[in-house]
Order: sequence, then C-alpha cells, then structure tokens
Amino acid sequence: MDALRIVPGGDYEGAGRSSGLARGLLVYAGDENLVGEGMGIGGVAVRDRACTYFSRSWTDRADSGFERTFLLDTRMAWSVRGRSSSLLARGIESGVGAYMRLPTLQPLLLRPVPRLQRALKIESRFEASPPAGWVTVACAVTGRCIHVRAEVHSPVWPGCTVCLLNELSGEWFDAAVRGGAVCPPPPGWEAIDPADPPALYDTVHGLRFAISGASVSPRVPTRLFWGRERAGDLCWAGFCLEIGPLGDRAEPIVVRYGIDLAGGAEP
Repeated sequence: MDALRIVPGGDYEGAGRSSGLARGLLVYAGDENLVGEGMGIGGVAVRDRACTYFSRSWTDRADSGFERTFLLDTRMAWSVRGRSSSLLARGIESGVGAYMRLPTLQPLLLRPVPRLQRALKIESRFEASPPAGWVTVACAVTGRCIHVRAEVHSPVWPGCTVCLLNELSGEWFDAAVRGGAVCPPPPGWEAIDPADPPALYDTVHGLRFAISGASVSPRVPTRLFWGRERAGDLCWAGFCLEIGPLGDRAEPIVVRYGIDLAGGAEP
C-alpha cells in the first residue's frame, strides 16, 4: 500500500459540486488525492429550514498542526429556469431531511431526481450570505488516527443544525466493512449507531475509513450518518455528525471524535 499522508488542505479548490468550498484535512496515498469532491476530514456545514450554509472564508492558527476557523459565509441557492427561488430552496431543504431519514428509498431517488432537475432546468449555485456563525476545528494526527475537536460558536441561531463532515472520494471508497466482512457501500446517507459504526473501504489502496468516540458537551441532540454518492458532479463517501437542532445558548458546543484510516478490512 502507498504511504499515507494526512495534511492541511491549504488552497485546495476541490472538484465537482463542492469546488471552491473550504475543506478540512486532506488524505493522500502516495501522490493520489483521496479527497476529490469530498469535504476532507473536519469540514463544516450548517442547515436551517431555508438553506444550507458552507464556508469559503477561513483562518488558520499558524502555531498548530491544524486548527481552522470556518466562517459560514456561503449558502446554497436554487433557481428554476434561471430565476432564483427561496421557496424552492426551502422545499429542497425539507426534502433533504426526508431523504436522509429514508435510506431504503435513496437508490430509487438518485436516478429520477437528476433527470427531473435537468428537465425543469433546476440548478444550484453557491452565493455569499450573511454569516451563519463560525466553527473552529482542530485536528491532531497520530499515525493514521485523527483526533478531531470542533467548537461551535454563536451567532449560529436557534433551530439550526451543525454538520461536521468527514468525506473522502466516492471514486476510491467504493465498498464498506461490517463485522470484518467487505460488503457494498451505503446508498446516499444512512443513520448508524455511534456505539458500533461500520467502516468505508477503499478496495484499490486497501484502506479502511472509520469514525469512533463521538462526544458532545453540553449535551444536545446528535445523530451519526454515513454515506456515499457518485453521480454527476457528486463523488464522496464519508461520515456526518449532525449536532442539533440547537437551542438558545451562550456557551460554545464542543464536539470530539476520532477518524481512523487503517490498512486492511479488519478493525
């Protein structure tokens, strides 16, 4: 297996739909970038009922291995036949929530929905927006293990959900591991048990991608998802920790978890 490198993203632009968004740590096997269209390890998004916010602005702490503060200054907007529609954006956000709760229907939806978008000329784009808050993510790398600490700050408003994204390329991570056995990857997003999460698997490089040990303080609603999509300008595989919906609070929320990138399918 090629030597594995886990490094800060720097000015990596990304690929596909997420091109231009701020990312977390990048992962390389030799010279091969294993992130691709994914958000890297320790990426951030925020969702409310109207839209999803991402970051295109960030600051790095120079004296640390990786500590990045993401400003959530970019939202995903939707248009129909070239005309922006906030109503459509709100409907799509509601649809995303239903989509993530119904993993058995996701393979059926992945085919007709892109065709419907093309037929109706429904398009998405990223546009600047008033900041939805900021999140600081610090990562400590020990061998093939990444210890992640995220701090969610105000003014992320009550009712929103913070998504901590850990995504690599769906081109490479094309399988999964359950109980030490290699099996097909998940369809889209699927909720999983944080106490016993499965792993994703790169069959080319023999690399297992797993998450563990998630904790949140103070306690707020938390769900763990895994998933993979490879269609059109989407090509990612990874894990998402959903924190929220958040209440009205003054203190920051601290989230900790581990990412393991081990060789072979065995845990």
